[in-house]
Formats: sequence, C-alpha cells, structure tokens
Amino acid sequence: MMKRTIVIMFMLLTFSTMASAQEGLQIASAFSRFGHERGCKMVEMHDTRLRGYKLKTYQSLTYRTQGDAIAPLLDEDRRTAQKIREVVNDGNVTSGYYIMPPTDNGLNRYILYTQKEDKSGTVIYIEGTLQPDDILKLCYQRKN
Repeated sequence: MMKRTIVIMFMLLTFSTMASAQEGLQIASAFSRFGHERGCKMVEMHDTRLRGYKLKTYQSLTYRTQGDAIAPLLDEDRRTAQKIREVVNDGNVTSGYYIMPPTDNGLNRYILYTQKEDKSGTVIYIEGTLQPDDILKLCYQRKN
C-alpha cells in the first residue's frame, strides 16, 4: 500500500511539473496524451544542461502515426507564437521553429516541430533563459 501511494504521488508531481512548464499551450496535451502511447517516444528533462546550455525544461515527443492529431494542437499554438523558421510543403507546415510567449517568471519558451508525409514526426519543447540563436546552435550545430 505504501509503495502504491509513493508511485501515485510521484506521478502527480511529474504531471504537475509538466503541466506548469507548458501552461497555456495546446501542445502540452500532445505530450500528456501520446507520451506513453505505443509507437511514441518521449524524453523529458528538468533543470539540466544540454550541450552546455542550462535548460529549465526539455521535452521531446517522437511519433510514428499521430501527426493528424498533433497538427491542430500546433496550429493553435502558432497563433500566439513568433515564427522564426517554417517550411511549408503543398500548403502543409512540415517543420517550424517558434518562440512562444514567456512564462510568468520570464523564461523563454520554444517549440520545434517537424512532420513527414507519413504522419510521423517530432515535437520539441524547450524552456529556459536561452535566446533564439542559442536554440539554433543547440539543435542544428554539429557535435564535435
């Protein structure tokens, strides 16, 4: 019984951390809905360093077939985003890099997105003090 209580408390803490990180964003439901689904892979890190950059939150969701369910969530968030880069193919957004409105405590929030024709793709959410150029370096710079 004690073990069950600890597991439930851990799950609630994890969910509340995830929910607060993406407060006000529709894409949060993609992580909560598909993060543990078969055919998907979710990575979540909090208060960590990635390639020398300090991040408050890093989440990525790689999916195989859920693109039709994820695209409308991203479309909703794009309405309040500042677009940095976006690729549109035949009228469909196939990849994008967006700056979202900052958190109440001033942390910057970013969504990176890519989707293939077969409805597979990846969504990445990053929150921290990073600047837009830092995200480009973090995500697109080759490892040495």
